Amino acid sequence: MNRQRNLNSTLRNSAPILAALLAVTLAACSPNGADQAADQDADKAAQTTEITLYSGQHESLAKALADGFERDTGIQVRLRAGKDGALANQIIEEGQRSRADVFITEEPGPMGDLARRGLLTPVSDEILAKSAQRFVPAGGSWLPWAARSRVFYYNPELIDEADLPESILDLANPEWKGRFAYAPSGAFRSTTAYLINTIGADATLDWLKAIRENGINEQKNGKVRDSVEAGQHEFGLSNHYYWYIMTRNSDSPEDIVSRVHFLNNEDAGALMLASGAGVLAASGKQTEAMQFLDWLVAADGGQKVVAESSPQFPVNSNVESIYDLPAINTLTFPEFDQAELDNVDEASDLLKQAGII
Repeated sequence: MNRQRNLNSTLRNSAPILAALLAVTLAACSPNGADQAADQDADKAAQTTEITLYSGQHESLAKALADGFERDTGIQVRLRAGKDGALANQIIEEGQRSRADVFITEEPGPMGDLARRGLLTPVSDEILAKSAQRFVPAGGSWLPWAARSRVFYYNPELIDEADLPESILDLANPEWKGRFAYAPSGAFRSTTAYLINTIGADATLDWLKAIRENGINEQKNGKVRDSVEAGQHEFGLSNHYYWYIMTRNSDSPEDIVSRVHFLNNEDAGALMLASGAGVLAASGKQTEAMQFLDWLVAADGGQKVVAESSPQFPVNSNVESIYDLPAINTLTFPEFDQAELDNVDEASDLLKQAGII
């Protein structure tokens, strides 16, 4: 009898709980319940805004930028890293179906190529005004957000700085045969594109053939730097920042032998090349994508990340690199429209004809 009384009491106490669980189950199974669940999922998605970033930049810098933007804005970044040219070609192939919202590059050429094809949304004057105006491309289709200088690395135990050539065009002369290294990098292709625009395709091809004959192709800029440091070559063509990475990462920077030489003139060997950022016209997140560009060139946003994470030159005049770089306004380099380097395919063709790639 007591056992039956206890059972009845337990059932009476459990009844409200069982009824509530049944109501929830029936609501979830009903059409209205499904709608409520969908609404909740939509609200959650709206609260977690995300953009997709295609990046041809060094992956460590791209990751630092993505993390910084997420931290400052709450907008998540889906990062896809690769090479400038390959990602640009993918965007061209995808067309209006591209999953990218924003594309950032090392070189100006691929960005110019996309702009020429009408695949980018023009950047507002307000955002462009935060960048160094000498790098802003005509038409304002993309944003310059960092810059890299072409330089010579040289080994002072093998050659005096004063004896380095004043022009990279001089490297076609027989006196330099076997004395320098180079790498057919993206910046070398940009240099080729610049030469096509300034001295013509035929003269550029002749120069490239002479480079192939006189120089040592080390394939990678890092190998150019390391081989000059090791005394294998007197000097080499490269980008400035690889040398600064080496000195900063070295346990004994005072023992580094090689030096970096800025040509500091109007020669193609002194080119200052802008890294670009653009919003894809096909993006369905134009507002968030443009917010990324605005943050990227802001002094307390992306420019701070550039200054602290990479020895590339920030392009916001209010930001200084933590690396021991010369002030960009103290350097002399050619003035030209970065948008003109959109002839990357022609440059690649000449590099192939010369047997360099």
